[in-house]
Amino acid sequence: MSNEVKQQINVRDWIVLSTVMIGAVLTILALIWQVPPANGIITSTFLLMVSFIFFVNSVSTNSKAQFEANLGNIPEDRINRFVTFAEYSFGLGFTLVITGFTILGYEYFLTYIGHELIALILPTTFLVVTWAIIFIYNTINYAGKPLGAIRNLKRNLWIILELVCLIMIIFDFFGIFTIP
Repeated sequence: MSNEVKQQINVRDWIVLSTVMIGAVLTILALIWQVPPANGIITSTFLLMVSFIFFVNSVSTNSKAQFEANLGNIPEDRINRFVTFAEYSFGLGFTLVITGFTILGYEYFLTYIGHELIALILPTTFLVVTWAIIFIYNTINYAGKPLGAIRNLKRNLWIILELVCLIMIIFDFFGIFTIP
């Protein structure tokens, strides 16, 4: 199978995955506003709305890459730039969904069970499991490359953004900062 055919298959898969994420984000937004937590609804909505933009961009950019690849006379590096842009867009959108979910889970626990330690354990566990999966994925993806599992700049950036979210939650839990 040629590289072009493999790339088109991968692009189609990303188009489908991004489209599914658009539907999931819109569904989540509709559901959380039916029974919102006492706090965090504004921040979570903001994060999910911005993630929506990134997923739409991922669909349109991957579609553009597929269109360009089908033309056949477009340089491969141009197609790869579109695919890379779509990959970063999807990844950042997914990070915003993860942080939105983390805040929502934390705030729902605070709303329904009160200021108990479990409300802090939930977002911490959620993010640690997410990071473990990312680390395992990177270990498999970069097998044979020295420190490949921790040298991926974009995934490290996404983890830093999620870590900032967890720090904000910890500050909120201990009354240092309040999540709007």
